Amino acid sequence: MLKSHRLIALLIRSHPVKQHCCRRIHLTAHVAVKKFVDSENDYASAVLQTMQLQKGTELYSNAASLKTHDLKRLLDSLDGCRHDTEKIVQLLSDIAVSIRSEADGSLSIQDRRFNDFVNEFMHSVPNFTDAQLSRALHALGAIGEKASVHDPNYLSLWTSLDSECLERIVNWNVDTLLHMADSWYPLRLARHGKYTNKALWKISNRLRKLPPKQLVKTVFYINLTRVPLENMMDIEVNFNQNFATFSIDDVAVLCMGFFKTETPVRSSELLEQIYDKLIVNLASVEDIALTAILKLLRYSSRIPNVASMEKLLTAMVPEIPRLSILACLHTALLGSDIHVCHTPTLQLIVEKFHRNITSLRLKDMERIAFVLAHNNVALDGSRDLLLCRAILAEVPNRVAEIVQYPKCYIALLHFLSMKNIYHPDLISAAFEQRFLQLAYNKNIAGAGREAVTLDAFTAINLANRYSGNRFPPAASRLVCKLTQDYLPNPKYKLTKSDRMLLDIQATFQAVRNGHCQIVHLLPHYQRPDVLFCLDERTGEVLSLDQFLPPDGAGSHEILTREAILKQRSQERNLRLIVIVVGSWNCYIRGVKRRTGGYAMKLQQLKLLKYETVEIPWYEWPVFSRDDMQRYLTSRLNPFFPEPRKASVRLGKSE
Repeated sequence: MLKSHRLIALLIRSHPVKQHCCRRIHLTAHVAVKKFVDSENDYASAVLQTMQLQKGTELYSNAASLKTHDLKRLLDSLDGCRHDTEKIVQLLSDIAVSIRSEADGSLSIQDRRFNDFVNEFMHSVPNFTDAQLSRALHALGAIGEKASVHDPNYLSLWTSLDSECLERIVNWNVDTLLHMADSWYPLRLARHGKYTNKALWKISNRLRKLPPKQLVKTVFYINLTRVPLENMMDIEVNFNQNFATFSIDDVAVLCMGFFKTETPVRSSELLEQIYDKLIVNLASVEDIALTAILKLLRYSSRIPNVASMEKLLTAMVPEIPRLSILACLHTALLGSDIHVCHTPTLQLIVEKFHRNITSLRLKDMERIAFVLAHNNVALDGSRDLLLCRAILAEVPNRVAEIVQYPKCYIALLHFLSMKNIYHPDLISAAFEQRFLQLAYNKNIAGAGREAVTLDAFTAINLANRYSGNRFPPAASRLVCKLTQDYLPNPKYKLTKSDRMLLDIQATFQAVRNGHCQIVHLLPHYQRPDVLFCLDERTGEVLSLDQFLPPDGAGSHEILTREAILKQRSQERNLRLIVIVVGSWNCYIRGVKRRTGGYAMKLQQLKLLKYETVEIPWYEWPVFSRDDMQRYLTSRLNPFFPEPRKASVRLGKSE
């Protein structure tokens, strides 16, 4: 552990800081992700029953016995095939079988001996029947397993077929368009070729009228292209209207299409139906289908769906033991966007992750650490802390993944730090100049809030204990500037939190006739706070204009007591008091527990010697100025004690 930063630094120095080089270093992690994507799509394709997905499927029975030594005979037969499209297609399938049967993989379509055939094939494609086009694509799918998309001969073959399919789109009906898309699928070229996108464009003007089977298949190909259609709402309407006819597997394919194109489901009614159907089929649904549905539910669910979400999570408790790591991860993530934390499921998932720590991907570790940190949850037996410590101990074994996914590594350290789990050497390695260059290329200032918050953790929580690398100050200031909210201004449109800040500022000035200022004390947090300075000897609120710029300015530095009071910071009678607004996203729904980030903000203010007054959004009296004054007065009483009643009576009697 102590030398892990040296190991990372050594690996970075050993390889140029270029993304493509890094990918060559860690093929394992990259392939693992690619395999999951393919298996997810293959599952969806199997649901549609469009093709056999067994990789060893024989192309044609009369060609199955061909061996590599028959290659010369095949090539010699080319002269007899010219101008005969059927023989050309058959010759392509025979060549595909011959290439597949080569034991050592030395034979490929790039072999110069195939050049004449490729030229003849390209000239013959315009004369193919629709059935021959489909058969040629099926044969080409087998070759594609051993060819790169950009290999010249292979490129010539598939682009000629792509161009011909494009020409015929205008004459094909929906059934034919989707059938040809099925033929293209084994080539894994949906995002490279033009046919699938163009076919979807033609189908898009009738999405509301598509029969259920055609709708599912259409959405499957939208999922492959990852490009949303302009009228995705029509798919949602059709989905809702025909919901009863879809199986749980169909629902999974449809959900996959919405999620991959970053299109949320807007209909609360449709979301409720998806929740209900998933609960009914929970015991039998496959992991991949469950994962696809959970992704969309997390992406689309809003406050009205909380009850259904909690009902689903309760029903999932007995299913957790049989689920895969990935399905468990998305179960844990389900409520994170709307701050729902279901402790019974999280307890079981954390135990499962702890038992399988060595099989987790770096991204799995980062995501589960996010869930635990964000929910600020304390599980029975401190299982949350045990898992976080196990993850930290496992990190030095994942150097390959770290160099390939450096941003994920920085985010992981940030989330662990929110649980007060850290190791200085690992943090120092994250802020090493070459590693930052690897993560953000030349745009280090474009790093997210995770980087500057982790840096602030070292400056505040580990003050006098951390001497490692730091995030560059100039870049930190720019990141803070880009991620901070503007100070609220009544001249512009205000959020509820902005309005609450201004109301608190105005109420304070009315109640205490004193000066307070809205300011970013901790620039790595999005929202500012209300600050005032109390002279304890006189009971007066001092103007902050002598310490801070009049507009509260946009400080992009951490403001300590010394930074504000300067030469007067040693005067103990001066108390810096911060009124912190807890907006709705600062609390876990239902239990009103602070989220991890908000809890750390309060902790860091305390470490910087500020006194805090927390005002939760659900307590603030929004509609009455008198109630605001009474509420704020009661919250500030510890700092402004009222005169004793005995003294008041004495004054009256006199």
